[in-house]
Amino acid sequence: MIPEIGHILLILTFVASLLQVLFWCFNIKKSDDITINVLIKSTFINFVFILFSFGILVYSFIISDFSLVIVSDNSHTLKPLIYKISGTWGNHEGSLMLWILILSFFTFLVSRKKHQISYKLLSSIIGIQTIILCLFLSFILFTSNPFERLNVLPIDGNGLNPLLQDPGLALHPPLLYFGYVGLSVSFSFAVGALITGEINKEWARQMRPWITIAWSALTIGIALGSWWAYYELGWGGWWFWDPVENASFMPWLIATALLHSVRILEVRFILINWTILLSILGFSFSLLGTFIVRSGLLTSVHAFASDPSRGLFILIILGIATGGPLILYATKTSLFKEDKSQFNIMSKESALLINNLFLTTAAATVLIGTLYPLFLDAFNGNKISIGPAYYNATFAPIMAPVILLMAIAPFLSWGIKKPNKIAKKLIFLSVITLLGGLGLFMIDESSLFSIICGSLAIWLLTGVIVDLTFQIKATNLRLNSFKAIFLYFSKNNLGVHIAHMGVAVFLVGVTGEQFYKTEFNIKKNVGDIINVGNKSLIFDKVETLPGPNYKSETATFTLLKDKKIIDVLKPEKRFYPIEKSQTTEAAILSDFWGDTYLVLGDGNKETGWSIRVYFNPLISWIWGGAGFMALGGLVSILQSRKSRKKLKNAI
Repeated sequence: MIPEIGHILLILTFVASLLQVLFWCFNIKKSDDITINVLIKSTFINFVFILFSFGILVYSFIISDFSLVIVSDNSHTLKPLIYKISGTWGNHEGSLMLWILILSFFTFLVSRKKHQISYKLLSSIIGIQTIILCLFLSFILFTSNPFERLNVLPIDGNGLNPLLQDPGLALHPPLLYFGYVGLSVSFSFAVGALITGEINKEWARQMRPWITIAWSALTIGIALGSWWAYYELGWGGWWFWDPVENASFMPWLIATALLHSVRILEVRFILINWTILLSILGFSFSLLGTFIVRSGLLTSVHAFASDPSRGLFILIILGIATGGPLILYATKTSLFKEDKSQFNIMSKESALLINNLFLTTAAATVLIGTLYPLFLDAFNGNKISIGPAYYNATFAPIMAPVILLMAIAPFLSWGIKKPNKIAKKLIFLSVITLLGGLGLFMIDESSLFSIICGSLAIWLLTGVIVDLTFQIKATNLRLNSFKAIFLYFSKNNLGVHIAHMGVAVFLVGVTGEQFYKTEFNIKKNVGDIINVGNKSLIFDKVETLPGPNYKSETATFTLLKDKKIIDVLKPEKRFYPIEKSQTTEAAILSDFWGDTYLVLGDGNKETGWSIRVYFNPLISWIWGGAGFMALGGLVSILQSRKSRKKLKNAI
């Protein structure tokens, strides 16, 4: 009976949200207290109903209620509790429930901004968000009911895909969805502004934190997915340009461009139309990613659904959510007047605009590489795959100028002001980068691309340090206490510097992993020794061990350096009898300078075992860089004008 309550709550939410949309449409020109209060209360009710419905679904997984199809297909009595809970969203129906929960939560949070946003604009934002909620609720209720019952109850359930039974994959979807759905808020801001005509600097200022939250969540979500693929799939890499990986990367690129564009609008009140367009495209790319994952067009561990009818439903949602706003955009953009006076080509906004063009071009390049094989297959049945070679030849050259401008832009001023001491900064920056490039050439003169990639990292990291140094020297504030330092950085672009530093750290990691890694594919017996650079691996034993819901074939290797034991590595091959599948668990020893990565392949005592050994220099810097990027986004939120005022009052 409890699951039926969850289903009824979804139906009630769908009906309530439909009525809410109708109420908004009939009162679209009103901006009184009664109208806005009704919308706010309705938003709260929607969130509470969906929260309880989602809670019931999680409870059904925890107690292993196998009368539900979703629990029977994605859980098992022997599964650890964390994977029972994460199994809630480790499937098509449950992931959609998580989507609408986060969507209703964001809508509720926006509705609390009653005193910061004009009533007319806020009612439109809530209205647009509720329309999106209606569309996804209809998707769930008519094609993907998570509370569907089974006629014949299984004893234990079919279990969850073993590859998804991992802490990284427990957090990866929620963070990605926070990013995807977070972009719906900027989308609603943009469409609401097109409806009401209310676009000003305050509009941009109110929208920017929502974009930053979405961008930061996407950054961490993508990094977690990459980290999981690295240590779980056993292939020794961190990014494969898989279409499902690209599905999350494309909205991230658009969100990055949008984040810079809205900043320009906030300061200079230009690029209004460009900001609105990016807001629409950002959420549209999120929906496109959802379509790719759930359309049945792809066979991937990331893909949830294989039912084309569900893909068609999402394609309809994508058409409505993209087509309608773009038509509205085409008819309303001429109404917005921008302040283009005193525009200087050597200004911060010019650099950010050029970077925007490169970022959107990069997103288009990834889009072509992702969709072209699908279109080709649909038209003539030819199956091709577009891999790293295409992206290395197209995407990488587009992003190189982005890195160059990323270091220079902070040196520039807004408007027509002349840049302060830019020549001195650029000379210093160029000298340091040249010396760093020469150092890389001395390490490995055969790889031009490693020198270019490494030099870009040095260029950006040096640019961040130079800008921070000049800012500190230019201030009259004495940085002799924690409060003084905190106050200084709260008034300057600390969040931007941290994020840019994260990009530089990420590039260092990419340079090390892509151009300086070593790999061995060998066959060895127990007792053999494997030499890896200045280290040695002693193959000690292979044994069969029981796991909580799997059987493990575990090998033991002793890692030595200069005849001293560094660590013991235990790569595994796990067999899951319930799911009738096998996974590879790599043994990874990480330190500041790189990872020793060990994979156990097939074999036996007579023929020996296949062993793959990788040394991946600086690879952990890739995820460390992503962490810095997301941290920079969060810090920039704290540096909002309201936070600065509170800080000044407190100090």
